[in-house]
Amino acid sequence: MNNRTLALVFGIPVALILVAIAVAITFPASFPHATTSMMGVAYPTGAPAPMMNGGDAFYSGSAGEKVAYDRGIISPIPPQTGGQTAAEVDQRIIKTGSLSLVVDDVSQSASEIGTLATGKGGFVQDSSVSEREDGTHYGSVTVRVPAKEFESTMTEVKKLATLVKNETATGQDVTEQYTDLQARLKNAQSEEAAFLDVLRQAHTVTDILAVEQQLFQIRAQIESLQGQIKYLENVTAYSTISVSLSEEPAVHVPTKEFRPFSAMKEAAQALFAIFQNLIIVLIWVIIVGGGTLLPILLVAWLIKRFLKRRKSRR
Repeated sequence: MNNRTLALVFGIPVALILVAIAVAITFPASFPHATTSMMGVAYPTGAPAPMMNGGDAFYSGSAGEKVAYDRGIISPIPPQTGGQTAAEVDQRIIKTGSLSLVVDDVSQSASEIGTLATGKGGFVQDSSVSEREDGTHYGSVTVRVPAKEFESTMTEVKKLATLVKNETATGQDVTEQYTDLQARLKNAQSEEAAFLDVLRQAHTVTDILAVEQQLFQIRAQIESLQGQIKYLENVTAYSTISVSLSEEPAVHVPTKEFRPFSAMKEAAQALFAIFQNLIIVLIWVIIVGGGTLLPILLVAWLIKRFLKRRKSRR
């Protein structure tokens, strides 16, 4: 048998085997008896993946459902939803205003601003009033009012002033951010529900711990999203107005009793204090300075005497 015949005898079967393997890899559905496994359990290829307890299949094969694997267990991923668009929800705008006003009476104006905010359904966030050395007052008031009352409140507050030194109003549209947070929260809650369903069907300690770890992370995400949504709802429902108040400088006739003898006593007390401090300083100089200079002078005298004797010997 020559070499060409041997090549045909052995080459044809090998070629057929290679072709069969390629077909099996490319078209696995053509081999109904082929099996695959998950978590050590074999099941027919192409069949829906079974639950961990061998019950109904978790993945039904619908286009919206997906199955991920995490830590050797099924990790459900809920269908993603886009949520409402910005055009489908109420517009969310953070309104902020600031005023710098000159008024006749700072304390009275601060009280009136607080009353005005309360009457519109708002509240005073903080308020402070102080007095200068010349007797005039200054202060600040920050109020929160419903967003729909923002413009009217700004107008009415300005009416309390004799002079409006500065006025600022800003608006930040956070509608898109608010909508996105709501959509992410909805998806996270759906994922939590899916994990809870898996947890009810888990039997081994390893599977239970793995699912609970995923639930812990998802619930932390849900709490964070809820906090951000609540914050945006608060700052958009109530607008913030900060008001700086001051009075015109004025010359006032002293109203306090003039007491020259009290001033003389205070001056004499200050003089005595100065003498006491001078005496204390002198004591420190004598004790500390003397204690420091005496050894130095003694050493200098000894050196001088030594040099003088040495010179006299020569």
